[in-house]
Amino acid sequence: MCQKTEWSGIIKNMFKIDKLIYKIFISFAIINFSFISQSLAKDDVISKLENAYKKIIDVSGNFVQISYIKDLDKTQKFSGKFYIKGDKIRWQYAGENPQVIYINKENLIVYDIKAKQAIKSKFNIEKYGQLPLALLSRMAVIERDFEVNKISDNNLILKPKEKMGNIEKIEISINDEEFPIKTMKVKDFYGNIIQIDFNSFKINTNLKDSLFKFIPRNDDTVLTY
Repeated sequence: MCQKTEWSGIIKNMFKIDKLIYKIFISFAIINFSFISQSLAKDDVISKLENAYKKIIDVSGNFVQISYIKDLDKTQKFSGKFYIKGDKIRWQYAGENPQVIYINKENLIVYDIKAKQAIKSKFNIEKYGQLPLALLSRMAVIERDFEVNKISDNNLILKPKEKMGNIEKIEISINDEEFPIKTMKVKDFYGNIIQIDFNSFKINTNLKDSLFKFIPRNDDTVLTY
C-alpha cells in the first residue's frame, strides 16, 4: 500500500513537471514567434523605404521644420522647398531671413540671400547634426549607417553606427507615396530636437544640375572656411 502511494506521488510529480516544461516551451515559443514577427515587420518597413528610394532619380517638394532649442527653451518654425538629385541637395528656406543651402558631395555652401553673403566649407559626417536634411541622401541603405528599430507599423528609430555630429537618434515616419519619408525627427545628445515634415512631392522630373550650383552675383560676398 505504501509502495503504491509512493508511485502515485512520483507519477503526479512527473505530470506536474511535464506541465511546467510544456508551459515553459509555449512561453519561449510565443516570445520567439513575437521576436521573429517584429523582425519581419521591421524588415518590411526597411524594404519599403529602400525600394522606394531605388526608384528615385530626383525629388523636389515642400517642407515645414520645427526646431526646439533646449537651453533656451525656444521653438522656431521654418518652411521652404527642397530638391535632391543623387548626392546633391538644395534646401531653400523662405520667410523673413531666406537662405539657400547647397550640398554637393563634400562641398557645403550656405547662402544668406538678405545679407548677400555665402559661406563655403567642406561637408563631412560631423555636420549632420547641424544639417539633418543631408540625412535624406543616406536612406537608400539605412542599415549600413544605422542601427534600426521599429516602434510602430510605419515608424523607425535610427541610431548612427558611427558618430554623426551630436545626433543621438532619428525617428522617421514612412508613407506609401513615391517619396517614402513623411516626417523626420532628429534628437541630439543635448536634448535639442529638429522635426521636418515633407509634402507636395514631385518625383523624377529631370531636375537640372544648374539648380544645385551656387553662382554668386556681383554684389555677393563669398567666404571660404
